[in-house]
Amino acid sequence: MSHDDLKRQYRWQCRRGASEAEVVLFAYLDDHFDNESPDHQAWFPKLLACEDADMFEWFTRRSEPQDPALREYVRHVLALVSAKKG
Repeated sequence: MSHDDLKRQYRWQCRRGASEAEVVLFAYLDDHFDNESPDHQAWFPKLLACEDADMFEWFTRRSEPQDPALREYVRHVLALVSAKKG
């Protein structure tokens, strides 16, 4: 699958019930994904596989993932997206 096809697939998967999750996911995909390392790019589909309710909690900073690697990735995504807003 080409990079563009993969991004189209991810874009579709970014559509969520919680708008807070969508805002973070779309901002990351649109503004940062292409410049990320292959390791960070590989984490994105793992994040997309998570439950909406969990992402809502993480992205509103009410909780963090229990998995240490996922926790670091979520922190990374939030830092990038927050820096772009500010």
